[in-house]
Amino acid sequence: MEWMPSRRQRWFDAPCHLCRLDTVDPDGLCPDCRREWRAALGRPRCRGCGLILAGDGADGKTCAACVGKPSAFEGVIAAVDLDPSVRALVHRLKYRQDFSVVPLLQATLVEAVRADGAVGDIDVLVPMPLHPRQRRRRGFNQSWLLADGVARATGLPLLRRGVRRVRDTGSLTALSARERRRTLKGAFAVDGTVPRRVAIIDDVLTTGASARALAAALRQAGAASVSVWALARTP
Repeated sequence: MEWMPSRRQRWFDAPCHLCRLDTVDPDGLCPDCRREWRAALGRPRCRGCGLILAGDGADGKTCAACVGKPSAFEGVIAAVDLDPSVRALVHRLKYRQDFSVVPLLQATLVEAVRADGAVGDIDVLVPMPLHPRQRRRRGFNQSWLLADGVARATGLPLLRRGVRRVRDTGSLTALSARERRRTLKGAFAVDGTVPRRVAIIDDVLTTGASARALAAALRQAGAASVSVWALARTP
């Protein structure tokens, strides 16, 4: 079972995560920052790539770049853009093991999922897996923490075993979209079969190369539709 922070690590009085003023809210935002944070939620996004729609979607759900193109996903949900504030919170969790930000990140993704109304279209949640070496270095998988929050809030089950990252691809940050696709080919394996309707849970969606590679492995294992639910989308 994936390691989880204790209740004491997750809930305590601390400065606001964004402005560093005192706050007593469990998710770690002061009232002013909460209003700004919520303003970033609910913006219409492309169902194919997760980017914010700029009024150019053919049907109000798809951006101009995705119109007419086959998609690897049934749908994409991204709660917020990866702006500097969001990036700082994600990095505090991933690289500083600051689990105090987990409730806020979980609640943000849950709100986006609920607003989309996609819960009833999914049979199981699949957190984006890390390679065992990377998981040992970090000590945890941030996607598992997000998926746990979504599962508890929605009642959807987590697929806890059988989805593996079999190649350690290292950091993909400096790679182009084409290089990412080539690097990630065959990076995932799925043991046995999976339910028909799957949602991949990830922290950040950039080019979507990792999610597409995982979606291909899930489809080979029986998934008929694969969606992506991500906390943040790189603009």
